[in-house]
Amino acid sequence: MAVARGAIDAHRASVRALAKPGQALAPDGPHATVRNPEWFRYVGGRAVVRSGRAELHDRLIRDVVESRPGVRFESRAIVLAGPPGAGKSTVLRDEILGDTANGWLTIDADDFKHALLQVAIDDGSYEAFLKPAVVRDHEAAGERFFPLELASLVHEESSELAKRLRGEAIRAGANIVIDTVLSSEVSALGLGKQLEAAGYGVDVVDVEVPYELSESRIAKRWQQSYEVALESGEGLGGRWVPSEYARAVFDGPEGRSFPEFVAERLAAECGAVDHYRRFRTAAEGADRVLEVDKVRLTPQSKLVDASVAAVRSRATDGLASPRRPAPRARDGRGRDDRGRE
Repeated sequence: MAVARGAIDAHRASVRALAKPGQALAPDGPHATVRNPEWFRYVGGRAVVRSGRAELHDRLIRDVVESRPGVRFESRAIVLAGPPGAGKSTVLRDEILGDTANGWLTIDADDFKHALLQVAIDDGSYEAFLKPAVVRDHEAAGERFFPLELASLVHEESSELAKRLRGEAIRAGANIVIDTVLSSEVSALGLGKQLEAAGYGVDVVDVEVPYELSESRIAKRWQQSYEVALESGEGLGGRWVPSEYARAVFDGPEGRSFPEFVAERLAAECGAVDHYRRFRTAAEGADRVLEVDKVRLTPQSKLVDASVAAVRSRATDGLASPRRPAPRARDGRGRDDRGRE
């Protein structure tokens, strides 16, 4: 069944309007999962998960851990940063991990968004609670919505799940990929301190594109997923990224994106970071360029260009190489000592 371009454009406009602050699909709206009093209670303005929902959280985290039996425990972390649509997953696969991917646990809140939405579909809460009346009105008029277009309503819960998994993985010494936009300097530096205190070695990988390319990739990715879902009548569709959020990511200091600025700060200030790279694609079809490649040769020393480090390393017969901690045995520490409120 061919989908009329006009119908897709009209649906895009609907989703964009509903995702604006104060509207039905805003992350802090009344249909957000953290607003369900059966699942969460509020203490001092903070959402605290109730016991029944906590059991679901346990299962979702266990599912992620059990899906990656090859994860290694060497206390290594890759902090993957960049705007939406920058191509972070592609860079991670092609430039960073290669054939070692099975040894890493990727922690991405978007994976929990998918899982939470699928649970909601399966248990009926997608229709009974998540879906706002205005979405039902659009559907009654013949417009088709898919679950990932409501992903903003599980945003806060998915973020908390990702943070919890990250904490447990760090306590266990697992090799982790932290896939994030990295738009908050305070949060990033806090993460750096957490990793450093746990004895981790850290790679910071920033993937940058201009706003126009980010915007076009987001729209293209959503439309392709929407068309596939319409054709098949199955699947979760495409996740909508609010344009206001995407635009704000690029309004960082010094005319740079927030991820670029924050990743650079994290790499410079966190002594546990022993490798910092920045990749940039200037336009659609342009080659991806590695424009920054720096290493830290000893803890707390300054970052230096990798080419300079290589010369020094050869001059000292390989003694001055970036730190790589010895592998840790898999002992499961931290898996069972988590607290719950």
